[in-house]
Amino acid sequence: MRQVRSNFCGGFGAVFLTVTLAIAVAGCSFNTKLPQAPAVDPNLYPQNYRRDVAIFLSQQLLDRADFRGARIAQAALKPVGGESPRYVVCLVFNGHSEIKNKMAIFLGGEITQFVDSTPEQCGDAVYQPFTELEQTMPEK
Repeated sequence: MRQVRSNFCGGFGAVFLTVTLAIAVAGCSFNTKLPQAPAVDPNLYPQNYRRDVAIFLSQQLLDRADFRGARIAQAALKPVGGESPRYVVCLVFNGHSEIKNKMAIFLGGEITQFVDSTPEQCGDAVYQPFTELEQTMPEK
């Protein structure tokens, strides 16, 4: 009598091994977690707001006349756009014989926006000379 070998076990073993490896590899990909950055407080007080605003403005606006008579207020928590309060810094400029009221909005201690301010937002601000701005502006 002649013995006949069956390829069923050999084929089944190869398929079983392939499926098992595929599941193991797929399982590893689901369990991978990327390290998360620590949460930043959105209302972190901007420690160097005067310097940060001066540097920001010197990079954004190049006409020295726009900064004539610049005055700055201390950073304060104020409501912005219906959202929760954010630290803002109110500014007043008297460039080209036009008074401009602006504010820098901070998120996590960094400037995220520089926009026109309203009397509700900066009407109670106490302004001081903004000498840091004049020091960062290039001479023309």
